[in-house]
Amino acid sequence: MVSTHRNRILLIALLPVVAAVLYLEGQHYDPALIQFSPSEYGSGREASFFPTEVAGYRRSGQLRRYTRENLYEYVNGHAEYFISAGFTGLTVGDYVREGGNPDQPDVVVDIYDMEEGIQAFGILADEGGEDAENIETGHMGFKTDQVVGFIKGRYYVKINRFDEQAPLEQLAREIDNNMADAPDALPLFSRLPDLGDVVTTRFIKEAYRGLDFANNVIEREYRLNGKALQVAVFTSDATETSKQIAVFREYFDRSAIPYSPIEKNGRTLHKVRDPYEGDWYLIPLPDTLLGVFGEVDDALLAGLVNSETGAAAQGKP
Repeated sequence: MVSTHRNRILLIALLPVVAAVLYLEGQHYDPALIQFSPSEYGSGREASFFPTEVAGYRRSGQLRRYTRENLYEYVNGHAEYFISAGFTGLTVGDYVREGGNPDQPDVVVDIYDMEEGIQAFGILADEGGEDAENIETGHMGFKTDQVVGFIKGRYYVKINRFDEQAPLEQLAREIDNNMADAPDALPLFSRLPDLGDVVTTRFIKEAYRGLDFANNVIEREYRLNGKALQVAVFTSDATETSKQIAVFREYFDRSAIPYSPIEKNGRTLHKVRDPYEGDWYLIPLPDTLLGVFGEVDDALLAGLVNSETGAAAQGKP
C-alpha cells in the first residue's frame, strides 16, 4: 500500500514535466509541413516537380503540403470548391529573387493533385476565365499578367507572382519538364473531332444539360460555316459506350422524348427530338459516345462517324 501510494505521488509530480515537454514540442508543430506518406498524400512525387532555381529566383524554405483536412488553412473559403472537384492534395513552394526577403516570396507555386486529369481540367477551365491567354504548357494552360496556370495529367499548377520581373512562363516550363511522365493525358480530349474553329471547351462535372446520369462531360463549341456547333464527349471507354446508350434510351422512353435510329456508314446513330434542347444526335463510336447539338447535315454526320482521331490525339487538347 505504501509503495502504491508513493508511485501515485511520483506520477502526479511528473505531470507538470510531461505537460512542459508536450508544450515545447508543440511549438515546432506545423500541420502544413508534415511529410505525408504516399498512401496519405498522392504519389509522393510532387516535391520533384519544383526546380531549385530559375533565372535568379531560388526556391525558399520548405514545401508546404495540405490535404482535404487542412486545405482551408491555405484557401479559406475556397477549399470546399477544390474538394468537391476531386482534390486529394496540394504542395506549395515559394521562390525568392537573389537578395530578396525569404519572408516575402516573389513567386508562389501551387501544385494541386486532382486525382484525375479530367478533374484538373475542370479547375483550369474555371480559373482561366474569358480574358486569359492560352499557352502551350503542360497539356493546356493559360496566363494573365500575374498568374500562369496549366494542367499536366492529374495535376493543376498555379503560379502567382508578386514581383513583376519574375519569369512566370519560364518557371512553368521548368515545372512542366519535371512532370514529364505525369500520367493520364486526358483521353476524353482525344475523342473530340477536328472541326472548324474552336470557340471554347468546357468541363461539366455533373448533370450535363440537366441529365442526372451525364457526369464528367467535355463539351467543345465550334464555329463551322458561320454557325455554332457543340460536341459533347460522354465517355472515352469502349466498354462503357453500350451501357451509356442503354441509359439514354431508357431516359428517352421514360421521358417520352422521341428518338429514331439512323444508319450511317455501317453505324447506328440516334436522332433525338428533344423538346428542351431541340434536335440533336447521339453518335456511338468504337471508343466513345458523342452528343452533337446544332445544325447538322449528312456530310457532317458522315465525317463524325468516320473520324478515328480528334485534335488531341495529335497532342493538342
